[in-house]
Amino acid sequence: MSLKTFLKSSSIGDILVRRTPLLYGHYRKLLRRTQNATADERCAARARLTSHTLRLARETAYARAQGLRGVYEDWPILEKATLRDCAETMTRKSLLPAGKAETGGSTGIPVGLTRSWQSVVFEQAALDHLVAQHGGVEWYRARIAVLRADNIKDPSDTSPPFWKLQRNGMMLAMSAVHLNANTVSAYGDALAQFKPNILWVYPSALESLCGLINGQATNIASLNMVLSSSEVLSNEVHRLGERTFGTPVLDYYGQAERVSLSYSIDGLNHYFMPLYGRVELVYSHSEEDHDLYDVIGTSYWNDAQPLVRYRTGDHARLPKGLIGPALDDIALGLRPFLGIAGRSDEFVLAPDGTRILGINHIPRGIPNIVQMQLHQRRADHVEIWIIPKTGFSEETQKLILAKARLKIPASISIEIVQVSGLHRTARGKAPLLVRHL
Repeated sequence: MSLKTFLKSSSIGDILVRRTPLLYGHYRKLLRRTQNATADERCAARARLTSHTLRLARETAYARAQGLRGVYEDWPILEKATLRDCAETMTRKSLLPAGKAETGGSTGIPVGLTRSWQSVVFEQAALDHLVAQHGGVEWYRARIAVLRADNIKDPSDTSPPFWKLQRNGMMLAMSAVHLNANTVSAYGDALAQFKPNILWVYPSALESLCGLINGQATNIASLNMVLSSSEVLSNEVHRLGERTFGTPVLDYYGQAERVSLSYSIDGLNHYFMPLYGRVELVYSHSEEDHDLYDVIGTSYWNDAQPLVRYRTGDHARLPKGLIGPALDDIALGLRPFLGIAGRSDEFVLAPDGTRILGINHIPRGIPNIVQMQLHQRRADHVEIWIIPKTGFSEETQKLILAKARLKIPASISIEIVQVSGLHRTARGKAPLLVRHL
């Protein structure tokens, strides 16, 4: 086992790296002290932290080469492709050691990153703060069941167990790949036996788990909360998780680049955490009942690779017709927004090159299915993969086709395919759309 793997999987490494004494405690106190800050206090903190990031960013070779010396508004929006190509020139030496990381490349542009020790600790402090505030449990003391990206065994091995204990028995890492109708009862037994305080999931894994047990209430008396991240969690799945487990579902959004964080405890109202990073909302386009804004973020805590006005590739859903002051209130975490709509590359590509947006509307309100995933192998053809439930029928297929045709034109043929599981990426995520073009 490598040192990096050991530190990730052991409780000692967890304390030393992610909850470094003194630094971690300072950040937790800072988060508690500022959670009810006024608008003026938040604006002052934003100005102070932005000034710190700009000072560090001006020291990088990239900023010197581009002549970037001005105030925040003078810096250009940083695109993902630029970060990919110039990542090393955007780094600087930090006081504490820095580590290497990379994005998952879900937009087709994987990016190499450098993270300072401080940014790693602040990230954990922010998550621990939210879990303690809304779940009443301290993460580092909790028993945690994880249904995310862990590679437990060969995907073709269908015999349990599909999980393993980590961190001195305090974490149960479970395989999302092996979860299906034939194995779901074994997962339920394992959770009941482990007695977790936190169930940490990908939204697609939560949807699959709840759907496979038909949304029936599952009594895990020890469970304080379900924690969802790394994919878009729909309002419907949020409520399904609450009903199934009888606990709060805390959904949080962030990125590998660590430039912004938002969270929701009710699935309807989402708030940015203003102390995490600077948020800027830039209008993109409108849909039927909301406007979509690009999420632009500036890191506050990464002294090793300070990113300024970075376009995350994600869209925030906001009520229609908002103006400047309201947008600023949302960016400061004073006013809620409707949630993250997903990545800007989540579109079907038509034969004429048109990008067909809004495909996340297709699965909404479809009965008798566990999950849905769209696959596009040709510009003129889309497969809709369905994991069916009892009651799935020809009428269900007709409803799926009718909803799909509201978004996908007749120039693209549609085929419904019944499957036992969805395609997952190397990191265990199950995107709504998989393009094979």
